[in-house]
Amino acid sequence: MSIWHHVYDSAHFNARRSWHDEWEAQGLRIRGGLYEEILAGVARSPKSPLVFGSSSHPAKTTLGEIVAEGDRVAAGMHGLGLRAGDVLVFQMPNWRESLSTMIAALRLGVVLVPVVHIYGPAELGFILRETRAKALMLPSRWRKIDYSIRLAELGDTPDLEHVIVLGDEPMGRTTVSWRDLLNSEGDAPVHRSRPDDLSMMNFTSGTTAAPKGVLHSHASLAAEARGMWPGSVDGFEPSAGHLPLGTGPGGHIASIISALRPLIVGEGAICMDQFDGPLLMELLEQHDVRRYGGAPYTIAYLLENAPIEKIRRLAAMSSGGAGVPPALIHAADAHGIPMVRMYGSTEHPTITACAYDDPLEKRANTDGRLLAGCQFRIVDEEGHLLPPGSPGEIESIGPEMCLGYLDPALNTEAFAADGWFRTGDIGVVDADGFLAIVDRKKDIIIRGGENISSKEVEDTLASHPSVVEAAVVPWPDRIYGERVGAFVKLKSGAAIDIASIADHFAAAGLARQKTPERLVIVEEFPRTPFGKILKRDLRLQIPVEADHD
Repeated sequence: MSIWHHVYDSAHFNARRSWHDEWEAQGLRIRGGLYEEILAGVARSPKSPLVFGSSSHPAKTTLGEIVAEGDRVAAGMHGLGLRAGDVLVFQMPNWRESLSTMIAALRLGVVLVPVVHIYGPAELGFILRETRAKALMLPSRWRKIDYSIRLAELGDTPDLEHVIVLGDEPMGRTTVSWRDLLNSEGDAPVHRSRPDDLSMMNFTSGTTAAPKGVLHSHASLAAEARGMWPGSVDGFEPSAGHLPLGTGPGGHIASIISALRPLIVGEGAICMDQFDGPLLMELLEQHDVRRYGGAPYTIAYLLENAPIEKIRRLAAMSSGGAGVPPALIHAADAHGIPMVRMYGSTEHPTITACAYDDPLEKRANTDGRLLAGCQFRIVDEEGHLLPPGSPGEIESIGPEMCLGYLDPALNTEAFAADGWFRTGDIGVVDADGFLAIVDRKKDIIIRGGENISSKEVEDTLASHPSVVEAAVVPWPDRIYGERVGAFVKLKSGAAIDIASIADHFAAAGLARQKTPERLVIVEEFPRTPFGKILKRDLRLQIPVEADHD
């Protein structure tokens, strides 16, 4: 029995089955697997272009060509012995080869586990062990990352049989060349996946120290990909040749959906392997871009640097995943571009969004209304429904929602008895049905759209020889939205600074982005009567000008 098979017997999943017929009747739930959906979508427009923007690895192809390439890669993966249900962990940038490998996995029924690049050897090794991955795919080098070093520091990975590498640099161990997979002879079978079969696991940091494995099905990913661009755009038709452009970190669920959407709906697209301001300007010059989606700081860069004629050509922009300042929506509107906010999570990728023709006040100050098929409710601590205007925890359900967690112990707390997902976010809904996120129960930091577990950072800080106790809070930042801010109590006579903390985190093998960037030394922590540190009091100690640092 597969290690994730428990999801089919879970109470929250069975409770959700009553919604399936309704979603299917609305055209929001597929009846087969993603590979068949891709074939149908690509058949509608096989010559639509796909552009992979990169300063080091650019590429151009078409929908038809990328599927044919994926089928050849599937033959190579099948030759390695990869079969339906096997796990391929995948730490790749948003490149052409990444998409064709995703297609190959979907054809074979291989479960793909995309991993963001900020995860270093400690997190990557954990994911390989938790998923019992049979294969791992990496570039040999990207940006400043030497992946041979990551391979050497993974620790014990008893189930890992194959390391597939894109690139020619030595990796210090026996590997399989991605080029050899592409050039394999023969054909691979098409695994007939069911809608609720596991398709992908996405690891995200939350309130626990270790990353959590979120299980997504063929049906949930297809529903999200189809509904990715909300609302209407006057004068825009997907078939008119206008290309959407998106930036997002490789391995993040938003990037995965951005890659799948063109294949499923049959339209061209441009994606970038990382945000690169000058390259973004080049892509705007070279292509007829009408829609742009990215983190708030990328949109701010675009508005400040793009030629006015390129900005005015944009018909719409969207952002989510981090706090979107209302001022940014107003700035885009001043240029004549409707910009919208979206709300979701790895577990339920998009729950609400504003439409492009919604009033500016709503687009600037709320996260929109429900997308098709989705529902939310606002509840108090006891789970009782709250009226409009009252803040409470958001619970959601919809066709894009995940199956559950790889660790079944997490499901009891995360899902209500009737299958709704407890988001951990505090929201308020107005009389018109627009949702605004006002706080979050989850103790996480969202730095540039990436979730960072406060507990994981605190545990690492606590292991520093100078530290008695530590508490980590989001530190407002105008570029990343939030940075990691640390409050620490030191041992008698000890000293500490940001540089020594950075060295300590590097030695622990954690991602650089998790390293505290702001430090406050305290004599004592504010606490509840039960001894719990009052983080809300710590947040009050952050200088008002912090977001302008």
